[in-house]
Amino acid sequence: MDRSAGTTPSSEAATDAAADSSSAELVTAPAKEEGFHWRRALSESFTFLVIEQAYVVHTDFNWVVSENGVPFNHFWRDYKQSLSEWVHSGWNDGDPNWFGYVGHPIQGALTGFIQIQNDPSSEKLEFSRTKAYWWSRFKAALWNAAYSTQWNLGPLSEVTVEKYGTKTRPPWNDNGSFPCSRHCLTGVGQIDIVMTPLGGTGWLIGEDFLDSKIVRGVEGATRNRFLIDTARVALNPVRGGANMLHGNRPWYRASRDARVVSLFSDQKPAISVRETEETQGPAHGDVFLGYSRMGGAHCEVPISGAAVACGTLSATSSNLNGWDASVEKKYLRYFGAVADFSGQSGSVSQRNFLFGVRGGASVGRFRPFAEALFGAVHAQGSGSSLLKADTSFAEALGAGVDLRLMRLLSWRVQADEVKTGSPTFERRNLRLASGVAVQF
Repeated sequence: MDRSAGTTPSSEAATDAAADSSSAELVTAPAKEEGFHWRRALSESFTFLVIEQAYVVHTDFNWVVSENGVPFNHFWRDYKQSLSEWVHSGWNDGDPNWFGYVGHPIQGALTGFIQIQNDPSSEKLEFSRTKAYWWSRFKAALWNAAYSTQWNLGPLSEVTVEKYGTKTRPPWNDNGSFPCSRHCLTGVGQIDIVMTPLGGTGWLIGEDFLDSKIVRGVEGATRNRFLIDTARVALNPVRGGANMLHGNRPWYRASRDARVVSLFSDQKPAISVRETEETQGPAHGDVFLGYSRMGGAHCEVPISGAAVACGTLSATSSNLNGWDASVEKKYLRYFGAVADFSGQSGSVSQRNFLFGVRGGASVGRFRPFAEALFGAVHAQGSGSSLLKADTSFAEALGAGVDLRLMRLLSWRVQADEVKTGSPTFERRNLRLASGVAVQF
């Protein structure tokens, strides 16, 4: 008797039943809930912080280097003085009213959107009277409050960079003059710590409302992609800035964009969510090497901006020729960390060591970009010159464009304003550079 033949059908049935059971388990198994994207949210917030601090350093350069020309010199002593002054300060911090009642709420709204776009449970919610919507915006307000507290009072805040509330930076009158006689202002006050989270949350909800009630109406009335994208950006400008930090186009909406849309065409193919996420944070960058020229020096008196004759070393640190090399490593779709080194020579020998952030996006064969860099400039008399060497803190704000020649090879042209100086004078030089950039 063939026992194997008699048992085969039952074995096959058992196998099929096991397979069906396994399939049923796979189907009914609950999907793992996606959590908050902490690393990405912190990266976007830090990038925004660097951009804001670049503006601070540029506008108040003399106070940044007020301690012997070195930022953060006597850090803890000055920081404790600033915090003590803030505790005893009033509402007004001395900034124009639009800073406190418009500028800081915009800052708060943008950081709130950073939280929302990194929270899978919040990013697709639109304005509504639901518990889920209001809870999501409350969480955004908490992120906003944490960022604004660091911006105003944290270790990398306005007070530590600009020396607000310290003995190094004396109080001033309401009209900005020194010395102060009465109603003195110190740059610290309660206005920003309150208005940034409250006003920012209100601004964010206002953009949500406009998007839901007006932009949705435009989308229902036309299929013209240009009009839709324009309405989205015009009525939600702060969300547009947060979108770019997140690697999306300014007009992107997570609640209704199943594909990447174009400003000029409706014919983009659909892509998956995973493909979108993979393209938002590419692990690549570029290496640049080229010729550089440091233009003439322009020196001025801090605060007043009045032109002043440059010192001997500053005057000779002009019209220099040399090289420029940089490395950029992308960590967000549109942003990368940059290390830039250059050297020029002529009447003096000068070396620049700069680090910071670069942001740019490709448009066809072109990639325009802007950058904010911080570091040091070392200048020394060359040859038989008796000029003494000098090393000073420096900031460089600039822009440029890459023209793609081949798949991994581009030609770059860029210009940066390099700013150096001391508490008594500021020097600006225009640095031009051009050469090849190789992507990796």
